[in-house]
Amino acid sequence: MNNTTRNALILLIFFIIFVFIGGYYVLGYQPKEIQKKRMELESLNQQFLDVSTLTAMYDSLQKESEKVDSILYNMAKAIPFRQSMTDTYNDILNITKSFSRYTRVDIEYDKTETVGAASVDYFNISGQGEFADVFKLIYELEKSKKLYKISSLNLRNATLTTGKGEIKYQVEFDIKLESYFTSDTNLALNYEEIKPKEFRFVSDLFYPLIQPDIPPNYDALLEVDGATLLAIIPDAVFIMDKNGNSYTLSEGDPVYLGYLTKIDYDHQQCEFLLNRGGIIERVTLKLKSANIKEFKK
Repeated sequence: MNNTTRNALILLIFFIIFVFIGGYYVLGYQPKEIQKKRMELESLNQQFLDVSTLTAMYDSLQKESEKVDSILYNMAKAIPFRQSMTDTYNDILNITKSFSRYTRVDIEYDKTETVGAASVDYFNISGQGEFADVFKLIYELEKSKKLYKISSLNLRNATLTTGKGEIKYQVEFDIKLESYFTSDTNLALNYEEIKPKEFRFVSDLFYPLIQPDIPPNYDALLEVDGATLLAIIPDAVFIMDKNGNSYTLSEGDPVYLGYLTKIDYDHQQCEFLLNRGGIIERVTLKLKSANIKEFKK
């Protein structure tokens, strides 16, 4: 076989191979790929509809989101979103801003535990203060929208003597507080938009009905005990106490432990209402030579 015939044969073989491969690609492989891409395109067209349909879907989802948020806001409690225990410190400090200077509050962090999808910070809150302040602290934590739980509460009577020697009746307290929170941003709520709750104060349940000690007479008021009614006019009386000090008083004027409540010019007497450590007593001074005093309880 000469060179010309051999080269022609080689070219024929390459041509046949090229035609076979090209025919397979054009007639076999390519139609399958075109059909596959066409199906993918149809699927994408079904997912991405026209703009009006997408807008309607967005509005529907937004309304559903607002509905869920509304349900969360109307719940008595909700687990707040936060990442630091300092939020609980700040909440307690904000409550104590209005407390009396005679109220002391100590906050101690204990530990953190994971409970399901949430976490819990444990705090020990202790101190001593005015009943109104202690009551407000407990009330604010219990009624807070954020999920705070008082697991233990101990209250005891206590007293505090001021620099002037005044005795204040207070409450000593120990509170174990559980502060629930989550790190899931999907549960985050804007608590600044929540209206503040109404605070209703109750009477001091720890204030003694009968006090063992009576405050001193710092203001140098008239002490009715041992006093003498020297003169009386329709709208005033002239009285001298047991130390020889004289006072001119009208109805409603304060005296030591009480007030001058009535001037009875016709019967030449005056009446006082005194609070002797929780024991209410009425004292009457009469304008007589013997200066007879009548006591009414």
